[in-house]
Amino acid sequence: MMCLLCVLVIFLQVFAYDHCFWSMDESVKEKYAGQDVVFKCLGENILQNAFEGYNACIFAYGQTGSGKSYTMMGTADQPGLIPRLCSGLFERAQKEENEEQSFKVEVSYMEIYNEKVRDLLDPKGSRQSLKVREHSVYGPYVDGLSKLAVASYKDIESLMSEGNKSRTVAATNMNEESSRSHAVFKIILTHTLYDVQSGTSGEKVGKLSLVDLAGSERATKTGAAGDRLKEGSNINKSLTTLGLVISALADQAAGKNKNKFVPYRDSVLTWLLKDSLGGNSKTAMVATVSPAADNYDETLSTLRYADRAKNIVNHAVVNEDPNARIIRELREEVEKLREQLTKAEAMKSPELKERLEESEKLIQEMTVTWEEKLRKTEEIAQERQKQLESLGISLQSSGIKVGDNKCFLVNLNADPALNELLVYYLKEHTLIGSDNSQDIQLCGMGILPEHCIIDITPEGQVMLTPQKNTRTFVNGSAVVCPIQLHHGDRILWGNNHFFSNSVEQLDTDGDNSSEVSSEINFSYEYAQMEVTMKALGSNDPMQSILQSLEQQHEEEKRSALERQRLMYEHELEQLRRRLSPEKQQFRSMDRFSFHSPSAQQRLRQWAEEREEMLTHSLRKLREQIVKANLYVREANFIGEELDKRTEYKVTLQIPASSLNANSKRGAILSEPAIQVRRKGKGKQIWSLEKLENRLVDMRDLYQEWKDCEEDNPEVYAKRLNFPERADPFYDEQENHSLIGVANVFLECLFYDVKLQYAVPIINQKGEVSGRLHIEVVRVSGEIDDRLVGGEDSPDYSNENDTQERKLVCRIKILQATGLPQHLSNFVFCKYTFWDQLEPVNVAPEVDPSLSSTSKEPRCMVVFDHCNEVSVNISEDFMEHLYDGALAIEVYGHKQSGDRKNPALWDLGIIQAKTRSLRDRWSEVTRKVELWVQILELNENGEYCPVEVTPAKDVCTGGIFQLRQGQSRRIQVEVRSVQESGTLPLMEESILSVGIGCVQIKHVKSQKVPENYQDRDLERLRRKWLCALTKRQEYLDQQLQKLVGKPDKTEDDADREAQLLEMRLTLTEERNAVMVPSAGSGIPGAPAEWTPVPGMETHIPVIFLDLNGKIHFFPLQVKAEASWDSTVHDCIQLSKGTAADERVYLIVRATVQLSHPAEMQLVLRKRICVNVYGRQGFAQSFLRRMSHRSSIPGCGVTFEIVSNIPEDAQGAEEREALARMAANVEDAASADSEAYIEKYLRSVLAVENILTLDRLRQVCF
Repeated sequence: MMCLLCVLVIFLQVFAYDHCFWSMDESVKEKYAGQDVVFKCLGENILQNAFEGYNACIFAYGQTGSGKSYTMMGTADQPGLIPRLCSGLFERAQKEENEEQSFKVEVSYMEIYNEKVRDLLDPKGSRQSLKVREHSVYGPYVDGLSKLAVASYKDIESLMSEGNKSRTVAATNMNEESSRSHAVFKIILTHTLYDVQSGTSGEKVGKLSLVDLAGSERATKTGAAGDRLKEGSNINKSLTTLGLVISALADQAAGKNKNKFVPYRDSVLTWLLKDSLGGNSKTAMVATVSPAADNYDETLSTLRYADRAKNIVNHAVVNEDPNARIIRELREEVEKLREQLTKAEAMKSPELKERLEESEKLIQEMTVTWEEKLRKTEEIAQERQKQLESLGISLQSSGIKVGDNKCFLVNLNADPALNELLVYYLKEHTLIGSDNSQDIQLCGMGILPEHCIIDITPEGQVMLTPQKNTRTFVNGSAVVCPIQLHHGDRILWGNNHFFSNSVEQLDTDGDNSSEVSSEINFSYEYAQMEVTMKALGSNDPMQSILQSLEQQHEEEKRSALERQRLMYEHELEQLRRRLSPEKQQFRSMDRFSFHSPSAQQRLRQWAEEREEMLTHSLRKLREQIVKANLYVREANFIGEELDKRTEYKVTLQIPASSLNANSKRGAILSEPAIQVRRKGKGKQIWSLEKLENRLVDMRDLYQEWKDCEEDNPEVYAKRLNFPERADPFYDEQENHSLIGVANVFLECLFYDVKLQYAVPIINQKGEVSGRLHIEVVRVSGEIDDRLVGGEDSPDYSNENDTQERKLVCRIKILQATGLPQHLSNFVFCKYTFWDQLEPVNVAPEVDPSLSSTSKEPRCMVVFDHCNEVSVNISEDFMEHLYDGALAIEVYGHKQSGDRKNPALWDLGIIQAKTRSLRDRWSEVTRKVELWVQILELNENGEYCPVEVTPAKDVCTGGIFQLRQGQSRRIQVEVRSVQESGTLPLMEESILSVGIGCVQIKHVKSQKVPENYQDRDLERLRRKWLCALTKRQEYLDQQLQKLVGKPDKTEDDADREAQLLEMRLTLTEERNAVMVPSAGSGIPGAPAEWTPVPGMETHIPVIFLDLNGKIHFFPLQVKAEASWDSTVHDCIQLSKGTAADERVYLIVRATVQLSHPAEMQLVLRKRICVNVYGRQGFAQSFLRRMSHRSSIPGCGVTFEIVSNIPEDAQGAEEREALARMAANVEDAASADSEAYIEKYLRSVLAVENILTLDRLRQVCF
């Protein structure tokens, strides 16, 4: 039996279950399903099964906040399944009980956290974890778990309330999240039947297991997806194993693998629920999902989880007289073990003794009479009440009810079920601390034996006085002297004990000194954020970052309408100019018509969605920053207490999801990360989730240390540093790290064109950390032109026809180059194409000739991977080809011998910097060829190219041989040079062609006419020098600050080394400006090439001086114009040229560019012509017979430079900027604002990099 709350059907993914409940809005009465409906569908059947003697189980699965606890427990007004089941059980038992039958009920309550079992009904508290055992007769059980007899529903309600209080106390002391623990409430119903005539009796025993699982989103977001592995923690082991068990049982039920191993014992939860899952039990699963769009992945995972669980087949049987059978079998086993022990006495077998003691203990527990069980339950209840009272906790179980003159504190907890559950009444003089003599006893981090005193004055004022050197906060502010408390004030003691003060009779005189209104109920999250924000205060640069992001968001909102209007006008003008009758072919850019009303509506909707997404992103970032600071504070506290010499700091990084072109742009701008540094070792960057999981193990170590500190601290210190024990504070051996993501755009699959490209690998700093060389080509399959055109064709409505068509493409990953040295060890790739379920892992090629101990950095890794993928052609897939990309994640391991501070003059570093400089310039440069031909009318009436003969004294590429008195035309062609840079350049058309500037030079003249003036090259060098000068001034200023700093931290030392390295490499860049080496790829460098015939050797530079936000495309364009040489009024063009003369002209072509910007580019080419008169037959024959080498035209290659590279203008590496932005001491200073501004600029540059590279790939 499976049921579900709030099922969403998205993208035609349909799931079927036994029940489906819509419980989002109670006001929609026609479809709202309340707690009574859920209980009627599920609870009544479960209850009936229990009375019939079956085992039954019901568990809730879903992400935190989706309604699990509400479904299972409910509220006081709307009780959930568990309270209704318990209440219905006793109501029915009371009605049916008579002289022929009776009912007995026993309960147990336990919590599973981090693979440890705690008894929530233990009067000594739930600090001690219990062992899980499995007996051959009894099955899996928890050794030492309290099993208490109850006589009414009030008894169960009281036990659950007190169990939750114990759970709250333990969770608060250990700072554990209850949403990450599983709670199992078990009810054992013994139904005894009496035969009055014969005097015999029989029993039927039904066991109800009611399970509230932990939030599933942590497993789905990290475990199943593999985005971030949760190493070193068992926090998700139960949920992961539960999924594996369900999958194995579902396969067995489907007949796929009858002998498949079911890993019950891989986790405590599945071990204890062995009978409930595929065994002797009738089990129901409630899958709760959230209707929020941003929870789509978790919702889909939950639905799939439940769909698999529905296929499990259980084999439930009635448990008739099980106790008598079990006792008989246990006694037989005891006798057998005693015989074996007697025979093996000489061997001193401890294993047999343990098994014997275990069986005897079970027999003793099962033979206890009902009266003894009731007496034991009463004793445990009294002991538990005393224990709670000793901590200062009130035993009030149903809500907070106090008298008019009572002052009390209530706990605040992140779990609504545990929030405001503990009530601490205040005396006239109340002592708070960890010592047993204190009135309110608190344990955990930051709590001293005598921590605080609260006094109630005769006037009714409540005064709080903190002890010296204690951590006490009121309303988020640290308190060091006595302070008056008001109703609603939030108090924090230690690291994690949050309370709300309730003083009903005070503040009646209108005193407004309290910061808040007493009518407002403050949550745990509010109190936690309040402390963090005020503790950071104005010195928190994170707040400045958030404010900057929010300000930018507001500015974008104000200018959005104006941008849309300009976009409409620009696009309309483009369409008018481009859509001429001869230009009706499809362009991928123009598949949407922006001037149509539907397009405007889509654009408005896109703008609204983007605004909503950005707002959500900023809110989420704020929450994550608060959480990161809380975790860092706790980790630093534990590390300091245990003398781990490890420091944790909050930094910022770009989320890995934002590096994927398939993610929504602008979704998450930045996320907090944790910088981990151990003294004497290098630094590491952890994700927030990783620290969160490590904290679980840190807390366990801290608790062990606190428990053993007084007994034998020396022994525990040795255990703490034992080599085999995993250290949660620092990774001695790091796992693989994400180098970056390479996005391959798939628009080439529309055409029979192979994409060969070196895709940039973008890291989480927003920098290019290497290139991945790939090939993508369509092997088979065709895409209909109507689909490619992006238009809705009325005659193309057969969806089945579309689905039957397949496209096969071949993906090759050849190699990765330019990788960072410290991550170049065992580099591998991972990608998922379209709707593939499993990712493809690409391992590197291993060259046995290379020594594994070589110290040379392997910045190039060969993969030689080839994969053919077959995909059904659908509209969704078409949209993916247009807008999506194949995101290839590149991972690497840190070099084991990586030096912490390599020499600044290291050859490898210099070579890497040189390569980096060449790559940066390559991104903003592209070479363009301008070819000129002169056409003359021949004897057949056709215009043909004239002969161009080379000459050593002419540097224009050759001499055009013109016949006197002929009709002529000039043909100009502009085309991009392949593999000459990655600047996206699109020549749309040649607007005009001109020729003039006639010059006559003597052959023997030493002075050759200057072809081009390199003014643009001089202008480029001036601008570059200016940028380098500013960079040098900045570096010198920062170095001066660090040199004069008295107490330098390790961060300061690292930053100083980085700045020195950048200062030294700056000299190399300055030299490259003025005297670039041949083949360096820097504009103006001497050319190392052999030009084709007719091409000039000199490469002039054209500097466009655009900004860095550019786009692109490539074409080759050609224009032809008639040329009347008589208009030049030059006699040398009308008569034959003398043998000792050279006639030079300049051809000018005005080219319209659409990318990288809408602009006109003027290209000039000097040509040399020779005019010869009419020749006789003999001369013509000899000319043809000589057949000297000739070429049809001559050309020149221009190097187009769009702008100075962005990195050349930057002053500091982005990793340093992120660290400085997150850790600068004074956020209000000018330096802080500069760091934040530079970091934000680098974050926002990622989207521009992806957009630019999309167009580059289209060009290639």
